[in-house]
Amino acid sequence: MSFYSTFAKYYEEIFPFSPGVFSFLQRYSKPPQRSLDVGCGSGHYAGQLAAQGNDVIGIDLDSAMIDYARQHYPDATFAAMDMRKILELGGGFDFVYCIGNSGAHLPQADFRRFLVDLRKILNPGGQWILQLMNWDYILNQAVVHFPVIKTESDLTFTRAYTHISPASVQFETALMSSKSPIFEDSVPLYPAVSQDVITMHTDLGFIPVAHYGNYAGGAFDPDVFSASIYVFSAPVQ
Repeated sequence: MSFYSTFAKYYEEIFPFSPGVFSFLQRYSKPPQRSLDVGCGSGHYAGQLAAQGNDVIGIDLDSAMIDYARQHYPDATFAAMDMRKILELGGGFDFVYCIGNSGAHLPQADFRRFLVDLRKILNPGGQWILQLMNWDYILNQAVVHFPVIKTESDLTFTRAYTHISPASVQFETALMSSKSPIFEDSVPLYPAVSQDVITMHTDLGFIPVAHYGNYAGGAFDPDVFSASIYVFSAPVQ
C-alpha cells in the first residue's frame, strides 16, 4: 500500500479546498467543457468544476484516493489510472490541469511522452495548466523544509526535500497524530527547471500563455521558494 492510500482519508484535512486555487482554475475553464484533472487526489477541484456544468474526469494512480473522490464528488467521473495512459480516455478535452506538483513524480523522459499524448487529446485552442515546485530555487539548496501543517484534530504533517540533485530529489513526508505516527514515507521526484519545462512544451507545439509563482497571479521568481505555475494552449489549427 502506498502512503497516498494511507493518506486518502486525511487528505482534505491536510490540504483543504482552496478558493484561491479554484478561482485560478476557473479563469481558464469556460463551462461547459470537457475537462481532465491529472493527479486529482481527493477530487475536490474536479468535483467543483463538474458542479458548474463541466464534463470532468479526474484520474489518480492511487485507488484509495479515487474511492474517496467517487464517494464525495458524484458530479465528476473518476478513474484509477497512471497519467502515462491518458490516451485511453479518448480525445476532445478543452481544459486539462495537473497541480500539486504531481508531474514531478515522472522522470523527464516519461513526462515528455505524457505531453506528446496530451497534445493528441487536447482540442485546438485547449488550455493546459501545470503546477510544479520552483525547481530553479530548490536545486540551489542542500535541504528544503516545508512549513509544518497542524490541524484542529491534532494531526501534524511534515515535508522536506533531501538528497537534492538535478537528477532527482527525495520527498520525505510524515503524518503524526497526537498519540502516534500514522506514516512516514520517502519517494523520488524528478526536477525540471523552468526553462527546460517551457522548452519541452514549445518543442512539442504548445503555446506559452503565462507563468506564475502563485495562484494569486504573482510573477514567477526563480530565486524564491514558491510554486511554478505554467499555462499553455494547444495551437488553433
